[in-house]
Amino acid sequence: MKKITITTILLSTLAFTGCKKWLEVTPQATTTKDELFQTQKGFRDALTGAYIHMKSGNTYGGGLTWGNIEFMARNWDVINVSNTALTNLANANYSDATVRGWMDGTYADEYKVVADVNSILERIDEKKSVFTGDNYALVKGEALALRAFAHFDVLRMFGPMPDNPGTIPVLPYVKKVSKEIVMPVPFQEFALSVLADLDEAEGLLKDVDPFTQYSLAELNPDPNNQTPVLADNYYMYRQLRMNYYAVLALKARVYMWLAPSNSANFANAAKYAKMVIDAKDRNGVPTFRLGKSADRTAGDYTMSPEHIIGLSMYDLAQKAIDLFYEKGSLARSDFNIQDGYYYLNNLFPPGERIGDIRWQGMWSYKVTQGSTSFVMNAKYLQRQTLPILQVPLLRLSEMYLILTESAPSKAEAEGFYATYCAEKGIPFLSGFNATNWEADRKNKMIREYVREFFAEGQTFFTYKRYNVITLPASWTAVFYSGTTARYIVPKPDREINYHNN
Repeated sequence: MKKITITTILLSTLAFTGCKKWLEVTPQATTTKDELFQTQKGFRDALTGAYIHMKSGNTYGGGLTWGNIEFMARNWDVINVSNTALTNLANANYSDATVRGWMDGTYADEYKVVADVNSILERIDEKKSVFTGDNYALVKGEALALRAFAHFDVLRMFGPMPDNPGTIPVLPYVKKVSKEIVMPVPFQEFALSVLADLDEAEGLLKDVDPFTQYSLAELNPDPNNQTPVLADNYYMYRQLRMNYYAVLALKARVYMWLAPSNSANFANAAKYAKMVIDAKDRNGVPTFRLGKSADRTAGDYTMSPEHIIGLSMYDLAQKAIDLFYEKGSLARSDFNIQDGYYYLNNLFPPGERIGDIRWQGMWSYKVTQGSTSFVMNAKYLQRQTLPILQVPLLRLSEMYLILTESAPSKAEAEGFYATYCAEKGIPFLSGFNATNWEADRKNKMIREYVREFFAEGQTFFTYKRYNVITLPASWTAVFYSGTTARYIVPKPDREINYHNN
């Protein structure tokens, strides 16, 4: 028996009222891999462990969502001027020891998720006989998709500029659990490995994912008055798993990243984005819909009907209060110009924002550091009844922006963008500028990614994909400077082992 150990997630037998808490359990014991992977439950527990690791504060539980990555994009200001490490991060001084520690932590924690799923993937085929029903395809499909997801964000942060990736080795694509150092591969080989994992995941999940058969409402029932549609609660709440549509959406995102070096990938990105938008449940109702004013009015600020995949976070309400509210550290400084806003008057021009659901009720002043005013974002603040304790990782809005950006003609681009604008409350009556409409589209897309995905970790990657050098000076209180040195975060000095002991 091997001595390498892996954390076992011990899941109690839950009544249906507690089934959504499958992602909130804590490690309670260890066992050898050989013992763990003798049963279907062992594989499923290991997969749950991978999702738990995704909630690391270095990754999607903070650093890659509303934290460090947003300071790197200058979406937040450093409220405490004595915080030199955070100031260095915002200034892209990645040589600062504390900043290096943060970045190294993100790199390491992404590869921890990879190690989790690799432990599953290296054994699942030889143990296929222990699975019942569709469990083999679902577990393997999710594991492959998670491996691709984690690797891709490592590429986006630590990899080269997508418009000039070069041919030298850049990062390791890790496919097995080993004590050996995995050698880096060039950008194109790395990207092809991401897509190969997603292709296989798509094939496995296409015909068996409950999300392709049942509606979002059916898979997220009210435990007080609805009978679950599935006898196995493990496969409810599919928007919190790497489901079939999340695989398609991630492929669209990946192909957009590859488009700057090969414009043929625009068509691939559009293909998969359209598949997500066109998805319907068994009653012919769209599986996802764009968030709208009624969602904001109801206190659903993250627009959960858009979530193609989200991360379950039981303490999100308290995190939002601690980070965004009153004494929280995540805010923008603003100045009393015009109606009281400076940065926001340019991100959301007064003449355009009257009905914009990303503006209305989403921003307000808070006072910290004496009398200095800062502006907080309400995206993660939770309503008192039926809070939505999940952080979006992929949303339908991105699919509409991908289709707009990928469209080969002005009319087609305007069609997709007009649909998006109608739900978001954005005026778009005259279309893109007749003169050089592509440039107008590009400028609008960059701003939309900032407005739509504020505090979701996408602004920095948007700037990097477009190789943004400067923004309009009025966008930021401190002039933004985009450089290769800002966009390519240094990898750890000491390579990391990708194993589970």
